[in-house]
Amino acid sequence: MKQNMLFLMGVLALLLTTPNANADDKEKYKLFAEETRKEVWALKLPEFTNTAVPDKYKDESAVILAAHSRLEITKKTRFNVGAFLGGFHYIDREVNCRDLYRMLVQINDKAALKEFSEFDYKAEIRKKDWRYDENYQQVLGVRIIKPDGTVNEISTDEYMTATEGKKDQEQLQKLAVPGLEIGDKIDIFFFNYTSLENHNLDPFVFRFRQSHPMLSYTVHCEIDDKLTTQYRTLNGAPDFKQSKDENGNILLDVAVKDIEQTEPDLWYNPMQQTPMTLMYITNSKMKKYTYIPKSTTEKGLQSNPDAAAIQEDDWEFIKQAQKYSGYGGLSSPKKGIRLLRNVKQIKKKDWTDEKKADFIYNYYRFALLSDIKSDCNNELFIIYFQGLLDWVDVPNLFGMVTNEDKEPLDKLTNYRNTTWLLALPESQKYYLPPTAYLIPHEIPARYQGRQAILEPDKKKAKKLKTKAEREHFNLPAGTADDNQNITTIQADIDNTLLTVSRNEYRTGTQKEYMQSALVKLEDVDAAYRRLLSIDKEFAEEVGKKYADDLREAFRKGREQEKEDYKWEIDFYHGENAKELLGYQMQCLGNRPDSAAFIYNVRYTMDGYIRKAGPNYVLSAGRLIGEQTQIEGKERKRSADIYMSAPRTFQWNITVNLPEGYKAAPEGVEKLNVKVENECGAFIAKAVTENGKLILNILKRYNHKIEPTANWEKLLQIQDASKAYEALSVVLKK
Repeated sequence: MKQNMLFLMGVLALLLTTPNANADDKEKYKLFAEETRKEVWALKLPEFTNTAVPDKYKDESAVILAAHSRLEITKKTRFNVGAFLGGFHYIDREVNCRDLYRMLVQINDKAALKEFSEFDYKAEIRKKDWRYDENYQQVLGVRIIKPDGTVNEISTDEYMTATEGKKDQEQLQKLAVPGLEIGDKIDIFFFNYTSLENHNLDPFVFRFRQSHPMLSYTVHCEIDDKLTTQYRTLNGAPDFKQSKDENGNILLDVAVKDIEQTEPDLWYNPMQQTPMTLMYITNSKMKKYTYIPKSTTEKGLQSNPDAAAIQEDDWEFIKQAQKYSGYGGLSSPKKGIRLLRNVKQIKKKDWTDEKKADFIYNYYRFALLSDIKSDCNNELFIIYFQGLLDWVDVPNLFGMVTNEDKEPLDKLTNYRNTTWLLALPESQKYYLPPTAYLIPHEIPARYQGRQAILEPDKKKAKKLKTKAEREHFNLPAGTADDNQNITTIQADIDNTLLTVSRNEYRTGTQKEYMQSALVKLEDVDAAYRRLLSIDKEFAEEVGKKYADDLREAFRKGREQEKEDYKWEIDFYHGENAKELLGYQMQCLGNRPDSAAFIYNVRYTMDGYIRKAGPNYVLSAGRLIGEQTQIEGKERKRSADIYMSAPRTFQWNITVNLPEGYKAAPEGVEKLNVKVENECGAFIAKAVTENGKLILNILKRYNHKIEPTANWEKLLQIQDASKAYEALSVVLKK
């Protein structure tokens, strides 16, 4: 039987008529929300009447008894009088979307109670520009079902406005669920209404695995057949049952029962591992306003379309983008001309193509960083970078890749899911949009090992007298030796206070996170000036008009720096320092001859050393920082292990013992540990010499991805490092 949500159109028409005062808008939204809740609760969904929890799930924190997604999308055209009179294209294309997600959850413990006790959501978003209009409204509904069957719907009075955006165009709300207890069931829904004018919808994702077991998940879609609907099933997701209603609208349905496997919290990538369906819906008549890819020009349904056709969409988009690069996102022609003038000088230098490419990449990025009004996205960066390379005759090839949070290229679903790159064919170096402050040709972790495609190398084909074809390959991936985090600690004991001087040396993928977290714009500016040999006065280089603004940005960064290093200490130890004594970034890590990101931090810690009669007890193991503890249901694994990268952690720790004290030999012996297998290792060596306790420790993960069969071996390594954290040694007088 057809079940749709056209009943909401009357209320929506009331809401979306002429603008009113803010108070009237809030009343309209309140009416809309109340009517929506009534209609959603009245939907006939048999799966939501099943409240029995199978015995096999009795120990689960929470169980999703039923989940339901519902999607209805329609299109219409509208005559725009103003555009007609102004001589512009006068037909506006509108897409309306009603999107519902509802689930019924059994709450079994405190963790689940906390998880489902508070919700944030965006009540309304309104954006309007020339020939672009977006209205978005979201309604949250919550009911509590008590063990005796009593149903308590949460009153709208419990919904509180948290913040409002500029000119009240974005209203955020928060709900703290009152009266929810362990043993209750919570019935929740999110309903989204979106109306877009001359613009296409964001993609929809249907996920067939969650963090809790799911007894039932059903999906129902009704989509105007005059739109183009493309969807792809990934990672073993079930396919839709396809049909049409009496009006020719596309109907898609799927139902799955008893989804036992859940998403682990640790070392899991949903896009690569969770069964899911990606859906893109395009109004191909919007070509007057936006790029419409060729694959979407055929109206109707395309299930699991040919990925090669989607790739062609992107190649065509690249061709169009290459025509409109301007000054590469710089805020003025003067800045653009200065960049071109400086880059042109590189052409005369007797440098390798790789050195020229690195220099130009860095100079272009520095120009953007020092232009606070620059506006450059990843696509424009690569397009303009290619233009600069072409200008100085550095051979290069354009390419595409997807990161690990997108589908692989052989399953590409939409052209906008790619990232563009450039390759130097002779040296096989690859240049992607900037990530943190890596060396230009360093490949960020999320792209390593991913499928990529390069445009045909016509020069090579001509030399070999072969046909020039696109090259399909995988980007290089680093090893555990490439991605290192070396921690060097000098610790001094002062009664029950431990003073820690810690140096962090990070290479490869281990740089990215901390570079982004700790590096300040002034440090970046100084590092790039040294790298590029820029000796001009600051104001002359960036322009006097912007120098004061940039100096103010530097000042604000310095103000935040102390708090950032306090955060870093908490990140490392899992607790705050008693006092932060000093910090310094030593090396940014953005050049081949000094590729490591290096910084120092000095602080005191309480609780690491305690008195025991005439002796001290030193929590030596805690100096390696807080290690991940794997416990509870996380110790059982049915999904492959998906890490950020293979990597190595190394600690070189020296504790200067108080004068007259020695570490008890039996305690030192316990600090020697060795666990090693095909997945990696945890190896610790401890000695005492010259009044010092010296620890040399290594923890290594050999691979980015491990099969489920190797989980126990990984547990051995992880358990050993966590157990080491608890080891202490007695210091005897």
